Amino acid sequence: MPASELELMNGSSEIKKRLVVVVVSSTASGVFMLSLVLWFMVRKRKKRSSETENEDLEQQLFDLATTSSATNNFSDSNLIGNGGFEPIYKGTLATGQEIAVKRLSNNSGQGFQEFKNEVILIVKLQHHNFVRLLGYCVEEERMLIYQYMPNKSLDCFIFGLKLLAQKRGTT
Repeated sequence: MPASELELMNGSSEIKKRLVVVVVSSTASGVFMLSLVLWFMVRKRKKRSSETENEDLEQQLFDLATTSSATNNFSDSNLIGNGGFEPIYKGTLATGQEIAVKRLSNNSGQGFQEFKNEVILIVKLQHHNFVRLLGYCVEEERMLIYQYMPNKSLDCFIFGLKLLAQKRGTT
């Protein structure tokens, strides 16, 4: 092979090597930059959503004095039922709005973070067919404050006749 062709091939292979290095390094840099941008976006979104959740939680915080006053100090005359073994009291806020206060058991072993997560989940599950959660109280004991709905609970209408028959001894 003539020397000029050999030099041309060596130069050509040198150009190919440089081209490969440039393409690979450019691609790697692009992937790295894209990953960095995505990481910052996800981090910012998480921070914003946790701030919003905390703001939502703060807006829905009831104090013990308000809930106690609304339910006449959790009077037995205001006891309207037991939801999941916890007592539920009817109350009226100073604004005239009727509420249902569910006092949660202190023996549940649930920590504040679990309670907070439960409240956030209930708030996110708001639907026009569900009773609306108005807020919560964590002062001395944990309580959930719901919109009051008259006419008893849905399970009375679904299971009411069966339960009545079982109590009478006729099934």
